This record gives sequence, structure tokens and C-alpha cells, in this order.
Amino acid sequence: MNPSVTVIILSYNQSEYLLDAVESVINQTTDDWELIVIDNGSTDGSQELLSKYKSNLKIRLIFHAENRNITLNCNQGVNLANGKYISFLFADDYFLPDKFKKELECFSSLPDDYGFIHSPSYGYNVVTKKKTLLPCIPASGYVLKDLLTRYEEGYINPITPLIKKECFEKYKFYEEIFTEGESIFFRIAMKYKFFYMKEPTAVMREHGKNMRFAKKKNAITFEYTMNKLAIHEDFPIQFIGYLRKLNARIFSSFAWQDIRLGTDAKWARLMYKKSIREDWRQIYRAKTIIGWGMSWLPVKGRVIINKTIDGILNRENIIYMDEYYK
Repeated sequence: MNPSVTVIILSYNQSEYLLDAVESVINQTTDDWELIVIDNGSTDGSQELLSKYKSNLKIRLIFHAENRNITLNCNQGVNLANGKYISFLFADDYFLPDKFKKELECFSSLPDDYGFIHSPSYGYNVVTKKKTLLPCIPASGYVLKDLLTRYEEGYINPITPLIKKECFEKYKFYEEIFTEGESIFFRIAMKYKFFYMKEPTAVMREHGKNMRFAKKKNAITFEYTMNKLAIHEDFPIQFIGYLRKLNARIFSSFAWQDIRLGTDAKWARLMYKKSIREDWRQIYRAKTIIGWGMSWLPVKGRVIINKTIDGILNRENIIYMDEYYK
């Protein structure tokens, strides 16, 4: 009999955290799962560490010789999955023990038009050792409009959802880009209902190698996937205004992130310009005005201002890019 849940762990050079991720699946309070670990050409000994699970019949290991588009690995995992439901996990994060039990019980009580269960998660800062509850949009039902308009309430964490395999068969990851993140959830939301569970089900580590620091790649990916969403045959045309406003807020967020944590002020100004083109009202936002002004300061000047603000606000959990200290 096939398991209900297929977990797909995406691994690349996270050897210090990798076994925690695998064990968080093995230690679930239900054994109704299978695990597919896809390593994307790690060079830090990750594949050697994973070899200890070769004899576990519930675990399949796939080792790629080179680092390739993560979207290829996502689709590969979906194609190999035997479970009715799929949950993705990154190798530096981990699940809480009763994740599958709670989600499977929840699915059993929902009508067939629900394809997606999501929940809050914790963030664990590896520097301060503090765990905090991360913001998550508490949306259920047909949530596409919510995803487009309730950005300030949070986002759907990519590792908390349990999702019907058929959702990924209908809406595949875009293999021409390196990674997608949660943008695929917008496509799934065009046809399937979502359900929000209040209990946290996973923990995301915050450290200096997080993809959040790859802001330029993330911005390119976001713009590409949102442009594709706008012309998708399933996208409701009446939502195009909501999509443009979301684009504006996200471009502005990328700009502000660079002003606060990065070093490329010219790129930040480009993001502000794109934001204003999508929604001219962005020009009146305080962060736009302040960020645009700070972008003309030398990096050292921004460092002094930002660290002064962090000290006043006691934001000891900020993790800066290494270049920020140079």
C-alpha cells in the first residue's frame, strides 16, 4: 500500500543541518509517509552523510553530480512520489513531530475541492538561539485574492503545506528558472481551495546562507513568475489590479531589504522605480522616501544608520551579509 504522504527534501551544501531534516520526518507521530531526498550536487559531504539511510526502505536517495535548477528536482520528486499528498522540506529546516498526523486528520474532514493545507511556522535564529513565530496569512477557501491583497499579514511558508499531488501535476514548477519558492502557490490557488491550520508545523532556520540573501535572484524569479501568472489562462482578469499592487509592494520590499542589509544602492533604486511603475502611490510611502534618500549614502553611512536603529530597537537577531561588514 502506498503511503499517504511523500516528503521531498531538497538538499545542497547544508550538511550541518541535513540530518535534523531527515530525522524530523523519521520521527513523525505517524509512519504513513515516504521520503525522497534529492541532493543537488553538494560538495560538503552531504551525500556521504545521507548514505546511512540507504537501507531504510521508506527513504529514497537521489544524488545529482552537479548543481542544477531546483525546479527540475521539484518536478522529479513529484513524478517519483507515491503519496496522495506532498510536502517539501529544505535541508536546513525541520518539521515538528505531529505535522503529518494533524494535516492528514484535517484533510479527512475537508471536501474534495480542498487541495492545500498550510499553517504557521517558527523561525530559529542560529546566532541568538531564539525561536519566534513567523507571520503567516490565515486564509482559507479560494485564497487567490487573499494572497494578492493581504501581503502585510504574512506569506505561506513553503515548508508547512501538505498539498495534493494532483495540484503539482496540474501546475508544474517552471524548469527554465532556478527556483520558484512559494510563487507556485498562486497558480494552485487559481483552482483549489486552501485550509489554514492554526498550529505551527515546522521550523525554518535563519542563517547567513538563507536564500533570502540572494535578493537579486529572488527578484528576477518573482518578476518572471508574476508575469507568467498574469497571462495564465486560469488567472481571473479581474484580479490584474491586485497583482500589480502586489508587484509594487514586493519590488519595494526588495529595495528596502538592500537598503537595510545589502550593498547595491543602484539596484535598490531600480527596484523602487519598478515599484512605482506598478503602482504610482508607492512614491508616497515612508519606506520609499527614506529608502531612496538612504540609497545615495555611501555603504558605511548606511551601516552606521542601520546598526544604530537596530541597537535602539534591540534587533539583535538581524543577520547581515558578510559584505556588509567590509
